[in-house]
Amino acid sequence: MIREWNDICAFYERLSSKDNKFLSLFNLVVSIRDSKYSNHIYGWISVCDLYIVLNEVKYPYDGPKLLVIQLESNKLEFRYIDTYMVERQWKRVFDGSDGFGKLEEFFFDIQWFYPNFI
Repeated sequence: MIREWNDICAFYERLSSKDNKFLSLFNLVVSIRDSKYSNHIYGWISVCDLYIVLNEVKYPYDGPKLLVIQLESNKLEFRYIDTYMVERQWKRVFDGSDGFGKLEEFFFDIQWFYPNFI
């Protein structure tokens, strides 16, 4: 379930080399791996989607998580799954080039981290 950020990067690198549609997700994961958050958040892959959680979890896991989906036209969908009622889940679509900045905003909004986190 939980994978190292280097392993996740390698997965998306292989995927984006076959289909450049996944380049935004690859760039996001590289930014996460190289960021100050990499040792404080955890991720895993399901098919082609990325899940991010604040605490290390064990499978099966049904708690809150951020789902990141690569869409067409260089877009990323962020969906915070904290309820099974889809209509109540927080969901936003962003340009892929804004992915890491929007991820940081998400961290601050949901108070996983604060702006002065070192």
